[in-house]
Amino acid sequence: MFRGVFATAAVALVLTAVPASADEPGGPVDLGTLPGGLTSYGNLVSNAGVVFGTAYDKAFNVRGARWDAAGRITELPPQPGYASVLPAAIAEDGVAVGDSMAANGWVGRATLWGASGTPVDLPPVPGHPNYVYSSVAAINAHGIAVGYSYGAPASDTAVKWDTTQGTVTALGYGRAFAINDAGAVLSSYRGESKYWDPAGNLVPLEGGGAPADLANAGTVVGSSGSHAAKWDAAGNLTVLDTTWKYSNAEEIGEDGTIYGEVGIGDGKVRPARWDPAGRLTVYPVPDGVPSWFVTANDTGSALVEVGSSEFFVWGAGGGITPLPLPAEDAYCRAKDLNDRGAVTGGCSIPGRNSHAVRWDLPVIGNRGGSPAR
Repeated sequence: MFRGVFATAAVALVLTAVPASADEPGGPVDLGTLPGGLTSYGNLVSNAGVVFGTAYDKAFNVRGARWDAAGRITELPPQPGYASVLPAAIAEDGVAVGDSMAANGWVGRATLWGASGTPVDLPPVPGHPNYVYSSVAAINAHGIAVGYSYGAPASDTAVKWDTTQGTVTALGYGRAFAINDAGAVLSSYRGESKYWDPAGNLVPLEGGGAPADLANAGTVVGSSGSHAAKWDAAGNLTVLDTTWKYSNAEEIGEDGTIYGEVGIGDGKVRPARWDPAGRLTVYPVPDGVPSWFVTANDTGSALVEVGSSEFFVWGAGGGITPLPLPAEDAYCRAKDLNDRGAVTGGCSIPGRNSHAVRWDLPVIGNRGGSPAR
């Protein structure tokens, strides 16, 4: 599934008491902010526990931020001439990719940050004078990133960047948003979806539809019509569910579990997953309570939101683990879940701006729990 160091006094400060049970989630750990800054947010967490997000500096500029597993922060500045950072993905080796955005917030340049935190440009397709901007969406285990080049009046073009070789390859019209470790790519733009195999050949997706994610085996998931669907590497379609009025597949894990949402047409969706055999399980939320799928990992667990910003990890065994708040009157939002039980996002408490946090779950989904408190 695809997707200089400054220490602060707030780093690794646990805001809640240590749970009495080893099965309870730890944290949230306050990851702190840049020196002089008041706000930070965690967007992505790698399996090594490295968090990639954003943080304001003392001049109120939005910078990229990367916290290592011990909570030490590295500022990831935008490229020269750009004003802010928009995170996109983090690789297992800690390499982060995102966009350096102009002050107007509309245009930018795809950017990579290695160990030093220095911004490295991922340029538009060369040789085309209208392509002056670029945007990156994902990076695979081999350092191949995907996104698109753009600039009026040219059409947006999906691209691959080989960050180890420094090459840029145009794939064709579209905006690439996902790549697997074999090099297959998904793109979608203005209702036109494309699937390129690792050799760069277009693979027609039977029945059309909207792809959302792909596995290393080449399986694509998304929706066809109003129902969740998957396609094999040859583009052959399988509709996953027709028992609900609406369903959509959003992610696929490397264990073959597919995640998404289902609905009966009442305006409310419910998180759902399909096991590798196609069996559907719907998240147990009371009727009338809103709920949403947020993201999933590669080991069978999903992050879901229920009701008024309550977040839970839905384990492979069906157990539900609530994410605790740092204080009773705190407000938190969770964004990403890794394979080892770490969740990142942001929490605010009265009198303080949001700070990036990380929850650590020693056991995922092996205990009972209530989907709504």
